[in-house]
Amino acid sequence: MHTDGQLRGLKKGVRANTYFGGKTLVATSAHHVVRVTVRVSVASIHRDIDVTLPTASTLAEVLPELARMIDIPQVHRPWEATTVAGAPLDMHTPLYKLRLFDGSVITFHPIEPPTAPVVRDAAESLAAAAEGTGEARGLDVVAGVVGALGVAGVASRFASLPVALAACAMVLLVVATVSRSRVLYGFVPVITALAVGAYVVGPRATWMGPADLAVAAMSGAFAALTTMAAGAVVRLVGPALAAAYCTAAVLLSVAALGAWLPGRNAPAALAVLAGLITVMAIPGVASRAAGLQIPRIPTAGEEFTSSDGYQLDVDARSANAIAIADAMAIAVAICTIPAFAVISWHADGRVGWVSAFALTAAGALGLHATRHHYPASRVALTLTTLAALCALFGAVIFAHDPHPVLIVLSVLLLLGISTTPLWAPHLPTLEPTTVVWFERAEAAAIMAVIPLAVQLTGLFGLIRGL
Repeated sequence: MHTDGQLRGLKKGVRANTYFGGKTLVATSAHHVVRVTVRVSVASIHRDIDVTLPTASTLAEVLPELARMIDIPQVHRPWEATTVAGAPLDMHTPLYKLRLFDGSVITFHPIEPPTAPVVRDAAESLAAAAEGTGEARGLDVVAGVVGALGVAGVASRFASLPVALAACAMVLLVVATVSRSRVLYGFVPVITALAVGAYVVGPRATWMGPADLAVAAMSGAFAALTTMAAGAVVRLVGPALAAAYCTAAVLLSVAALGAWLPGRNAPAALAVLAGLITVMAIPGVASRAAGLQIPRIPTAGEEFTSSDGYQLDVDARSANAIAIADAMAIAVAICTIPAFAVISWHADGRVGWVSAFALTAAGALGLHATRHHYPASRVALTLTTLAALCALFGAVIFAHDPHPVLIVLSVLLLLGISTTPLWAPHLPTLEPTTVVWFERAEAAAIMAVIPLAVQLTGLFGLIRGL
């Protein structure tokens, strides 16, 4: 058997022509085709097809045939080709220049016409701009508070101060109850506390000493808690507001105990000390008050039924815990910032003790503030830290003859504060070992604050005098 076939030019990646009895068979190399998935989207129609395309063709050339194969309706807009990620593909470039590979996905869709510009005159433009500015909220609450304070001012012309404040609180209570406004009711415990405190302390001419103010402060705190509890019963006080008032009442009562101590700064020092302890207890108190349960994993050999069940409302409880923590931090800031101002104002003669107390308190609060992830708590604790540092600076500035060490320390701290924008962005990138040292410094500052606060209260001197 004789065969006159002759194979010519057979090479890898090229076309080979084989002649058999005068007939020509064409074999195309796999390097001249690409296997892709084509996705076509037109309005609500979405079609997929796996095809093998010659790399010498363009997408514009193969699109009409693909449209007939998958029965795409006729579209009068030009087509656009993109990758699956949205990168555009040139419709008139050969496929081998588009760097497509086997398994690539090509999407076809009609080009969307550009949005027609909206032509407005000046009045329409101002009206459209006003729609996106949002609505001003809280103006009705501000008006209600101003009106209630005006009632107190008018009533003070005909009655005593406690009666005028009680009238103001009564107006706020009635309006908040009828309108079901939680924000407006939030002012009722404050005004009630002021009214009760003013009634208990009496006229200034009848004051016998600091103990009168302390008793009035405790009475006002109790009245605020009572009013807050009444609001919680009628659902006008939420968890955050209740946490804020409870924290403020406790700190105010602890500070009032300093009236029976010999130190001039005793109430302020006790307020700062109580505030610092409250800050350290915020995470645990907030999580327990919100009812969050810590997941328990059974130990080896223990039944899986001993683990905690899943809380269906865990997201709502977490939101309440965050709100409670923020409210407690804000209450601590409101109570301790004035306390630092009082300590700095009465620092003459005890500049060293006041400076040490303010420095350790600032260190404990500042290091703790960096560990809070929520903005409200971090802002409140940072402001309290800055207030403590300002107390140190004020004590040194207004002292008659401060020690040179205190002056140098103040200058170094001022330089550190003024350069905060330079080093603060690098705090999140600290090494874990460095963070551990900061935590140890925080613990040391907390331990140092306690004896310094007791020293400012004069309790050590009172014990020595026994």
